[in-house]
Amino acid sequence: MAILNYFAIGILVAILGAQVFQRPFWDKRLIKAVFIFSAIFIFSYLSFLSWQQYWAWKNSEITRYFLPPYTGIFYFISYVKMHLWNSYLVSLLFSVLIFNIFSFINKKYSERFFYPEEIYLAALAAFLVGYPAVFFYFILIILIYLLFHIFSFLISRFSLQRFSLYYLWMPLAIFVILISGWLQTLLAWKLLKF
Repeated sequence: MAILNYFAIGILVAILGAQVFQRPFWDKRLIKAVFIFSAIFIFSYLSFLSWQQYWAWKNSEITRYFLPPYTGIFYFISYVKMHLWNSYLVSLLFSVLIFNIFSFINKKYSERFFYPEEIYLAALAAFLVGYPAVFFYFILIILIYLLFHIFSFLISRFSLQRFSLYYLWMPLAIFVILISGWLQTLLAWKLLKF
């Protein structure tokens, strides 16, 4: 799955570069297109890995008994779903949920919390970090947001300023992917993994 991490980091770096340099084509349509491209690439790669797993099992004297006609196909499907697909299926579901919640909140409060394309950035980052890293990602986002507000409160003496995470969604997602090897050793990661 290291290939998917490299792919995700590449996409996140490219989006961060587009954010920073504000190219003329930069808007939420670009992020939507990148999201769709990323989903197609990731699920195509997972399909390829599933196909390889099927043929590896079929050509083994022991594991061929886990495939039809010896066993129903559902055993194989549940195996590849659990070992290959779950991480990105759950993160896709989580990113859709984040997109809808952030859109609802932003619309209800007259776009006071997020820039229009920021919601797409959050959803893309949530999808690309995968599950269960997405939980650590949002914990990190919330901690940084709270630390900024505490620091701002202490410095400016009760004056709360608006703080946008616009330029933090991508770098923090990259950071979480880079430390995911270490995160996998944590008990919390093991408890969230299924």
